[in-house]
Amino acid sequence: MHDQRNSITMVLLGLVIAVVLIALAGGGELGNPQLSRRFAPQPADPAAPTPQPFELPRVELPQLPPDVQRTVLDLQEQLTGGQAIPALTPIAAGPRVEVRLDEIRRRGDQVIVRGNVRNLGDRILTIAPGAFAFRDSSGARYTTETSGGATLDPGAATAFDFTVPLPAGRGLTLIFELPPDPPLEQVLLLEIIE
Repeated sequence: MHDQRNSITMVLLGLVIAVVLIALAGGGELGNPQLSRRFAPQPADPAAPTPQPFELPRVELPQLPPDVQRTVLDLQEQLTGGQAIPALTPIAAGPRVEVRLDEIRRRGDQVIVRGNVRNLGDRILTIAPGAFAFRDSSGARYTTETSGGATLDPGAATAFDFTVPLPAGRGLTLIFELPPDPPLEQVLLLEIIE
């Protein structure tokens, strides 16, 4: 009986050690996303082509029904308090890829955006380092110059963890570009105009 308990204890200890080693090595999506970047606001380049028309993530509170007003204000209060909230557009999909947003959280003057991207196609998909960008409700664009991207087998997904220096009170939209597909746009937060 004593030997059986020792065997079970050793097996459980081995499993715990294996999970920890896999997480530390990045073999799973346990807190070690393949796509992890810090974004920064980019000044407008006068030589750059005119960006496509874009609807700023803003809402005028008095124009919303009362129950929607309460929901919007509750989400804003939760975010300000540091709690995780869902994105307003949690899933966007194109011909080859799906972007799923799991949570948005404010930490000081930073907004943390977590989610995953999945290859919907039947071929290996390469996601370039600059495929993700953000635009806030003032029109400012946030990009990253970090190296590294992701390569996804058909049906595979990888987690992302992005940090955006977003001033309090501004709305935020995620833009994912995978040419020649049209860009995917997801509204994360709204700027509330009272």
